[in-house]
Amino acid sequence: MAEIIPIISESSDANSYLILDSQIALIDTGAGMDRNIIDKISLRLDPTKIDIIINTHGHADHCGGNSYFNNASVIAHIDEIKEMEKGTLYGTYYLRGKKTSRKVDQNVKENQTIKLGDFNFKVIHTPGHTPGGICLLEENERTLFTGDTLFPNGNFGRVDLGGNRADMINSLNKISEVDFDVLCSGHGEPTKNGHEQAVLSAKNAQAYL
Repeated sequence: MAEIIPIISESSDANSYLILDSQIALIDTGAGMDRNIIDKISLRLDPTKIDIIINTHGHADHCGGNSYFNNASVIAHIDEIKEMEKGTLYGTYYLRGKKTSRKVDQNVKENQTIKLGDFNFKVIHTPGHTPGGICLLEENERTLFTGDTLFPNGNFGRVDLGGNRADMINSLNKISEVDFDVLCSGHGEPTKNGHEQAVLSAKNAQAYL
């Protein structure tokens, strides 16, 4: 049975989203500071069965856990690959004193579709938090995975960790025109009324960034 399972972080780490279908995928992998992500996935399946990792962007709290899934192919936006493979992660921080570099196996661009069984994730390029940040729209589920671009309650991602103010405003305006219901962001619980949240965040960015 096809299913999307949120793996919600209990700390400042990032959320992950487990996609179960004929292919098994993970949207973001957390920081990888401990095996918490492995323990949670193990409650449902053997983590070595994960086929694909999709990173919404290259900050360490979203892709540091990639190293736990060596059998998986890694997908990221073409504009994010250089920093991810260098492991500098926009100078934010290293994990355990080491670079968190990881080879990216497939790059994606705006409007490409990542097909995972019956799920189809449309790539929306949303620079601002990082140059190659992406959101993923599953139209049938009316669900948008936003990484650190958009958060509930009118909030949005920082622009001081490799980002850009004008890009963030443009990306939030773009998202505010997307038709969706469920907002699955990189931090915090999934929420309904996602489109209304996006409109509010776009207005707040115009006013406060």
